[in-house]
Amino acid sequence: MCTAATSGGCGARGSTTSRAVSWRATARAPPSLAHGNGILTTASDLLFIGWPDGNLLCLDARDGRELWRWQTGAAVSSSPIAYEIDGEQYIAVYAGGTGIPYGNSAPRGDHLWAFKLGGTVSPAAAPPPPVVRRPVSGQPVDGAAVNNTVVLARVYANGQVGTVESTAVNAMAPTHLRVPAGTTVTFVNPADNVHVHGATQFFEGLFDIRLKPGESFQYTFAKPGEYFFNDTFSPRPTGKIEVTG
Repeated sequence: MCTAATSGGCGARGSTTSRAVSWRATARAPPSLAHGNGILTTASDLLFIGWPDGNLLCLDARDGRELWRWQTGAAVSSSPIAYEIDGEQYIAVYAGGTGIPYGNSAPRGDHLWAFKLGGTVSPAAAPPPPVVRRPVSGQPVDGAAVNNTVVLARVYANGQVGTVESTAVNAMAPTHLRVPAGTTVTFVNPADNVHVHGATQFFEGLFDIRLKPGESFQYTFAKPGEYFFNDTFSPRPTGKIEVTG
């Protein structure tokens, strides 16, 4: 087990070498792992990753099994590092908080933790967990009013789709589309856009598509819930499909 030195640690084990995919995380972790969570892997097949809820995890890189976790007290959005001093191995990570995609709900701090075998410092108290859903800009728009369509890289204002290609945070037309369960939503990259745009649905990972100007994509939302997505050209524009029961 890893314990804290001036704040914690993990030991080494025999390594294996493989270029094939050994395992895949099929269960969704409580926080999103797609927003700045750098991963450290070691020659001894240890995998370290920090979570926005403050936990630093050590996994078996060969099968994904959790070996150890440590509460840092603030959201971790940096990459853990490994180093050695006088023959002793250390793992370090900075826990300072994050804003994407949790806004002000992610716990903030200013904590630098260093770990080694045999440490005695205790973990921090667990902070309130981040809210994994955050508001998008713009008011909800009924799907029937826009033919259940989201126009990519365009701003929606006063009931109209903008005429200029954009990567602003609200460059989804509309940003918040409300539809009943079972609705097929169309995502369109206008023909007069210059760049390839798309929609990456995060949290649930339902789709990840890229569209050339003039192309479209359809997805049927079967279950009620909130489904967030970003533009694949620029991560700034964020949209939400609200599916009602």
